Amino acid sequence: MKKTDSLLVKTLQAVWSVALIAVLILTSVDLNCFSRPFYADQYRQLNTAQTIGMSEEDLDLTTDVLLDYTQGKRGNLDVQAVINGQVQEVFNQREKDHMVDVQALYLNAMSVRNLAAAIVIVGLGLLVMKKDKALRRQTAKMFLKTSAVLMGLAGALAFYAFLDFNEFWTMFHHIFFRNDLWLLDPNTDVLIMMVPETFFFNLVFRILGGFGLGYLICLGLAWFESKGGVQA
Repeated sequence: MKKTDSLLVKTLQAVWSVALIAVLILTSVDLNCFSRPFYADQYRQLNTAQTIGMSEEDLDLTTDVLLDYTQGKRGNLDVQAVINGQVQEVFNQREKDHMVDVQALYLNAMSVRNLAAAIVIVGLGLLVMKKDKALRRQTAKMFLKTSAVLMGLAGALAFYAFLDFNEFWTMFHHIFFRNDLWLLDPNTDVLIMMVPETFFFNLVFRILGGFGLGYLICLGLAWFESKGGVQA
């Protein structure tokens, strides 16, 4: 048995492939979830400021507070704004408690992304140092095989989300949250007024689009390498 055909090598290649896909999807989540231009565009389309009853300036300020808190850049969600003509605290206690969970989910996801990125970098470094074309070719083939399985699952989820986003989004919350704090009132809770279901529908497919672009690039490179790469 060749060294490149051993079970250990194949397992490490599969782990590396999963890590690369995790980096792609979680990086897309990170970039798109905190894109201020995306929020501004959605707010215009959904008339968010008018729905809440606050000025666009206060909405932008509140958004900065919300996103900075989610990223761990500030310690609380305390922010006041004029809503329907009255100065008040924007987020109530239930909204703040839910965002504690959201922040933890995001920070944990980024820890996974960073660990996966380290695995990808170390793997690439070893492939470059080894200068073994057979090993590189086999790693590329493993990525193609592993990603085919994962993309099949991802495609099924994306199709499910497209057909019934409400059910998909409910399932997401049941999986990732251990309480019902995410069940907010769209008539009274500013948080859900800022990011209603339509907002998340557009965000999820924007994330998938960003991931898809990075994935197709990696897929093309892997296919090229699986065929032998650059011939001397």
